[in-house]
Amino acid sequence: MLHALTKVSTFRSLEHKEWGILWLAGHLWHLAFWMDLIVLGWLVLELSDSAFQVALVGTFRLIPMGFLGVLAGSLGDRLPKRKLLILAQIINLTVTVAFTVILIFDLERVWLIYLTALLTGSAWSIDFPIRRAFIRDMLPATAIVNAMAIDAASLVGMAMAGRWIGGGLLAASGPVLAYGFLVGCYIVGLALLVRMPNPTVEPRPSTAAPSVVKDLIAGFVYVWRNPALRGVLLVTVIINFCVAPYFQLTPVFAKDVFDIGPGLLGLMSGMDGLGALIGALVLASMIGLVRLGRVFAIGSIVFGVGVLLFSQAPNYQAAIPFLVIVGLGTAGFAAMQTTITVTQAEPEMRGRAMGAVALGIGVIPLGMAFVGGMSEWLGAAEALGLTSLIGLGLIAMVLLFQPDLRRAKQ
Repeated sequence: MLHALTKVSTFRSLEHKEWGILWLAGHLWHLAFWMDLIVLGWLVLELSDSAFQVALVGTFRLIPMGFLGVLAGSLGDRLPKRKLLILAQIINLTVTVAFTVILIFDLERVWLIYLTALLTGSAWSIDFPIRRAFIRDMLPATAIVNAMAIDAASLVGMAMAGRWIGGGLLAASGPVLAYGFLVGCYIVGLALLVRMPNPTVEPRPSTAAPSVVKDLIAGFVYVWRNPALRGVLLVTVIINFCVAPYFQLTPVFAKDVFDIGPGLLGLMSGMDGLGALIGALVLASMIGLVRLGRVFAIGSIVFGVGVLLFSQAPNYQAAIPFLVIVGLGTAGFAAMQTTITVTQAEPEMRGRAMGAVALGIGVIPLGMAFVGGMSEWLGAAEALGLTSLIGLGLIAMVLLFQPDLRRAKQ
């Protein structure tokens, strides 16, 4: 199947066998990540009927990113990346099997859901910086933009599929079947990763600091001193605090604003994945794409505008096209966020540079808690509308005062 895909220019980087296997395994991990968020969020909503407690699912899922993501990026410059990825997926599988047993015996409680989200979030925090730095290690420079674009397509496409499948299984049979499906995803994904040949990585001089803490500081300083990377980091922080928390509030919008059930929730919330899939495939098909900063800037603005429009949608039918716009913006933002980072950073600093980006993503739990708390006070629509509007203003300021980011090229 992969050989046939390489004949299409959109998937040309898959001619590298190791990357092709990692890409296929990534589909299953991405699907599980998004499906799990929908299922856990709905469970908490059913147990608590609280927007704030639903938002805390995303908070616990992503709070490890602020520390473990940075640490994993540093370790990825010191230890074999493939072994770290296997460790992350073993954690995912173990936790998911344990929570499936809890569901079978009807023992689920809100605190157990939060613990599950925290543990799988820890595995995701290891995976995010390591896998993207690993992709750059295993591929030549000519393949990297295409590889990052189709990796983003996998992430966002599975966001769509995961939410549709999660919502459908919740509506049809409940959370036990949904979690059984997740166990299967992790088993197959881990098997693919274990079977993946060890790629040949060109030896590079080590710049690792004497201690992990000094290594982390060195990575952050390196990113901050590079104007383009600094701009990526600042926009990443703004989007993850002010804009991205929208997805954890979709169950609240479904139940309290649009008055729909889990089936239509899955359909609606997956539409940003559809838009992002379209956008990512378009980017992957652009063979001569070099103006990475411009795509990143446009994607970031479109992302924020889409969330602002979604927050003011009067019904779920109107929300669907607005979420497609969110997805189109996400494609440009997410694909170029990674591509700019791994192309601007020196080879021996890629893991730490991605760790710094993971630190920026790590503010999303704070954003989720903040927007969730505001939703209890103002209402979900008003809170999300206000924070996305503030985010748009801050993004515009960064793009204005960081011209090197706008001019970033491959």
